[in-house]
Amino acid sequence: MEKEINDYVLRLTGKVSLLQPIEIGKNYKVIISGSITSSELKDNHDGTFNSYYKFEPVLVETINELGETIKSKDPRSKSKLLRACLYQDWKNIPNNKSDEDFYDFVMDYIIRNHDIIVEKALII
Repeated sequence: MEKEINDYVLRLTGKVSLLQPIEIGKNYKVIISGSITSSELKDNHDGTFNSYYKFEPVLVETINELGETIKSKDPRSKSKLLRACLYQDWKNIPNNKSDEDFYDFVMDYIIRNHDIIVEKALII
């Protein structure tokens, strides 16, 4: 029997570190990119359920009343950023590997060639 969903609820969680202060009582536009990290059904005790989705921000853009963007820090670690880049490469480059196999293959290459990579990075 299929469950009747009464409401779909997006729960926003997390935080963003702003690089400048904002003012109480002012209006801001916030544009958030992120991930759904979990979902759960809650019984309404009337034969219906509410479906809750947990949303965690990855990138947040805060815009003041003048249309100026307030700078913020990316909360992701460098390793998470690298993993996200490699995932995009896996999707865009024709290959016959799973995303995890592709990640392992590239990471092994980086580890074996770290000295060359560091040398090239320091030249730039």
